[in-house]
Amino acid sequence: MIEQVKEVTTEIAASQPQAEFRIWQCALCGFIYDEAEGLPSEGIAPGTRWEDVPDNWVCPECSVGKADFDMVEV
Repeated sequence: MIEQVKEVTTEIAASQPQAEFRIWQCALCGFIYDEAEGLPSEGIAPGTRWEDVPDNWVCPECSVGKADFDMVEV
């Protein structure tokens, strides 16, 4: 029974359109955070949305906080 629920949940999730991943750039040093790639070296898995990155995370290049990142229009 649990396996059937898991399959249905997976099918529903796969059928729903996913919002495109966004790219965020540090305003100070230009470091890029790509939601699709994540930042495994910082413990942030690929596919992690910017809003799900911990609030206390800082830029690995210049140590500024998330507030100093801007979304890059593609």
